[in-house]
Amino acid sequence: MALIACTITLVSSCYAMASVIRNYVSQGWYLPDMFRYFTTLSNMLAALASSFIMPFAINGIRKKRFVLPKWLSMLHYSGTVCLALIFVFAMTFIMSYSKDEAIGGNNFYLHLICPIAVLISYVLVESSHKFSWKETLICLIPFIIYSLVYLVMVVVIGEENGGWPDLYKLVTFVPVYISFPSMAVVAYLVAFAVRKLSDWVSGRREAQMLSSWSKEAEPVEINIEVYGLGRFYGSHGDKDNLTVPLDILETLSNYYKMDLSALYNVYTKGLLEGVKEREDQ
Repeated sequence: MALIACTITLVSSCYAMASVIRNYVSQGWYLPDMFRYFTTLSNMLAALASSFIMPFAINGIRKKRFVLPKWLSMLHYSGTVCLALIFVFAMTFIMSYSKDEAIGGNNFYLHLICPIAVLISYVLVESSHKFSWKETLICLIPFIIYSLVYLVMVVVIGEENGGWPDLYKLVTFVPVYISFPSMAVVAYLVAFAVRKLSDWVSGRREAQMLSSWSKEAEPVEINIEVYGLGRFYGSHGDKDNLTVPLDILETLSNYYKMDLSALYNVYTKGLLEGVKEREDQ
């Protein structure tokens, strides 16, 4: 699912970006100007995160275990939040004064299709990482940096002095001291909503998995299964990159009220036995 979802996100973002570049070239516009847009940068961020996840997904298929480092989950989360913010902004504020600028032409992909694709991708990619409010703020750094640059280029420098035009009409209709704080609040609310949605889906996925587990299983049965899991990875996994699935062991420990360190020892015993069997063959 991670591989399929990230492939769709990557293809959607690349297609949208290619359409924007083609449009700029056909109009004879200065190509680097496209990077003034938060939409462009956000699609690039989402595409980058998806491209980084795909090798982990392929490796997960090969090893029967999909694990993402936390930094990559945060990058994926950041790209998702940025595009979700674009979707909300386009469907509300931009739509209020121009339907064409909201979803017309290339904006149909940039403001609608790509945000939906990356949101589905983020929700479908299984990750055990849950983010605190501080980590949520860290994931908003791309938005914060762009907001500061936009403020300087549009308000402080101004278009007449070589700055940017008010691309998103943030100071055209309302004062800057209202628009920018409002956008900051909306950004955090969107980030919070995306995080809660992902946590809810992950919770349902875990609950569905746990519902298939037998509550009457004896500790000796659990130990046998954990030992067999370790033995399987030891005999079939990458010998130079063997790992301990602490998330699985923690779930087993909590569900069956068993000691985590004991489960760890049983797993590693099976892991070493599997490695030894492979060496003896």
